[in-house]
Amino acid sequence: MCGICGVVGPIDEPVLRRMVGTMVHRGPDDAGQYLDDGVGLGVRRLSIVDVAGGRQPITNEDATLVVVFNGEIYNHRELRTRLESHGHRFRTRCDTEVLVHLYEEYGDAAVHLFQGMFAFALWDAKRRRLLLARDRLGIKPLYYTQVDGALLFASEVKAFLPYPGFRAELEPGALDLYLALHYVPGPDTLFRGVRKLPPGHLLVAQDGHVSVLRYWDLVLGDFQPGTTLDEAAEEFGALFRDTVKRHLVSDVPVGALLSGGVDSGSVVAMMAAASDRPVETFTVGFELPGRHNELAEAGRVARHFATTHHELLLRPDATALLGDLMWHMDEPVADPAALPTYLICRFARQHVPVVLTGEGGDELLGGYPRYAWFALAKRLQRLLPAALREGLLLPLSRLAPLSERYQRALENVLAERDDVARHLHWIGVFDPDLRRTLLGPALRGGVSPGLAEARIASYFGDGGRRSADVFHRLMALDMNTWLVDDILTKMDKMSMAASVEARVPFLDHRLVEFVATLPLEVKVKNVGSKLLLRRAMRGVVPPATLRRRKHAFQVPLDAWVSGSLRDFVGDILLDRRAHERGWLDRKRVEDLLSTRAASRAPRGQPVWTLLCLELWARAFLDGAGHGVAP
Repeated sequence: MCGICGVVGPIDEPVLRRMVGTMVHRGPDDAGQYLDDGVGLGVRRLSIVDVAGGRQPITNEDATLVVVFNGEIYNHRELRTRLESHGHRFRTRCDTEVLVHLYEEYGDAAVHLFQGMFAFALWDAKRRRLLLARDRLGIKPLYYTQVDGALLFASEVKAFLPYPGFRAELEPGALDLYLALHYVPGPDTLFRGVRKLPPGHLLVAQDGHVSVLRYWDLVLGDFQPGTTLDEAAEEFGALFRDTVKRHLVSDVPVGALLSGGVDSGSVVAMMAAASDRPVETFTVGFELPGRHNELAEAGRVARHFATTHHELLLRPDATALLGDLMWHMDEPVADPAALPTYLICRFARQHVPVVLTGEGGDELLGGYPRYAWFALAKRLQRLLPAALREGLLLPLSRLAPLSERYQRALENVLAERDDVARHLHWIGVFDPDLRRTLLGPALRGGVSPGLAEARIASYFGDGGRRSADVFHRLMALDMNTWLVDDILTKMDKMSMAASVEARVPFLDHRLVEFVATLPLEVKVKNVGSKLLLRRAMRGVVPPATLRRRKHAFQVPLDAWVSGSLRDFVGDILLDRRAHERGWLDRKRVEDLLSTRAASRAPRGQPVWTLLCLELWARAFLDGAGHGVAP
């Protein structure tokens, strides 16, 4: 795992060295760079495979091809054998060297042969051509921008800061996306002129032209009719077992992040079966009861598989770390789980430099209960008139002794809403009207509201009438937005901030493509239950873990913003710097922070979203940089 960066255009050694130096955390073991007329490539290396011999950049035999690489190619040994049979000679044992020889053999099409997570840059000196590539699911990040005709790329946006002419500025158009979703879905970013290379895409720069091309896309649908649950579970289990085994390839110790749920429990089960020594497992929890703590469930799984288990118990306080988190995140992703993710990775780094995680299981296996609620809402909307649903059933539902979470879900099911509004009601932060009133004088004329709605609407099309249509549209939407630009971004940035490589076996593209084409009743029968995974892991994972219902890990946001973080939040969002920035209407922010607002409804996520935005602005736009202080 590494951090990469580079320039096609004017570049000198001191600037390139400073660009590389912004990402020391991504590669504390080594640094390298390549400079030629009008091109520079740089890399920081976290040594995982061929620790001693795999220094980057790596070239082909005559040094006409140069590559810098971030990620892991899990099938590199098989690819090496194929290439050696074609006469290619290798100087190292690392997976990076496979890239240049595959490019010699197959050109851009080589990317189809990779099984793994990756972002790489390959310079073809003979053709003066740069090729950038990002893995199919977007596990590894890659950003690019153009400055005065030069093309810049990097694993993290902060690597652009030392380049002359680059200025970190807000992209107002992306702010509506951020306020709606608490992150910015790609290819946009909150930095003006900076783009994310989308998952499954290549970027080619040659002769002054830059083109972005898709090489892979996921198609969801019932393309294996007649497949039974037992048949699917058997094949899924075999694929998953092989996938986890491949994800263990390493010359350094590998551990696992264990939550106690069926996803991470299944990963640990496969690791234990493939390992000849106890698996190192790591769990985090807060010193609070209920959903804030999964230590007992994780401990049960750890004991079952006789792992060497480590627990980290956190106190609910974030003030000391928030500035660093925003710097490492690059652009604001207001997911509060970033904090425990960073801390558990930092804790794990004391024992192992590589961890496997359960990320992607919910998106792959339709594990979100809101999919079923959404389908129910559409059925009721077709069968019952709005007057009955909103005039009678909705008021009656409010009399039921339900938790706030279920009351909110039931309201969304019964209300008369279109697909986009219903989806945003479940996962959104600020609704369109509030987003408009939140904007301050500096942005009221420059932000077009409704961008988030338009982006989401593109996934619904005609809305779909069958349950399969609804589920597949929601799964595609989550995999292309939430998974890539929240879940995977958070995991990459927080793990690499701790110099830890995080691997996600549920997102092996072979596994994803297999599940995507299964019949809906096999994929998501009893939605939220992950029946396919539970059936495949029957007799392997502890029965109590298989029976356990999904419980999302909860960070105590509401308690934070009303308690330990209250003064800190007010100091940040209402101080002179925030006011002079003019992005947000001060009166609306004061209302959101008021005690009266706290008594009406939970406000943790909205407040956290604004707090992350302001801390990001201080770190990157005000030039405070790493470790920004309030």
